[in-house]
Amino acid sequence: MREEAKVVVFCCNWSVYPGLQLSHSAAPTGAKGLVDPIVTMCSGRVSPELILEAFSQGAWGVLVAGCPPEECEHNGNYKARRRVLLLQNLLAQMGIEPQRVRFESFSTGESAKLGQTIRGFVEEMRGLGPIE
Repeated sequence: MREEAKVVVFCCNWSVYPGLQLSHSAAPTGAKGLVDPIVTMCSGRVSPELILEAFSQGAWGVLVAGCPPEECEHNGNYKARRRVLLLQNLLAQMGIEPQRVRFESFSTGESAKLGQTIRGFVEEMRGLGPIE
């Protein structure tokens, strides 16, 4: 039996999490192995250490979901995006696929887009398998 993908999703409390609460369509149906979203006060609060800790605890991939640039009141999405880019470079230097960490922006009303993105990310991680 094939092992299920283990994915961690960090969600911004102000944009992404309300969308999850408003719609059950965001629930990644059939995405076994997906942990419950970890809600942060801002995507900018997701430190590189948190992401690396998720990998050290067995995550196959980490998705950071934050506000769109024009909707963020704290500029946290810019911090999160920069951190993810730096981590992608670091992972590549370590011989790990950089696409295992990703930043995506979602408005509160985009719960269907969020669900689709999560399902696609889980499928991508299934294709990559666990980190060796």
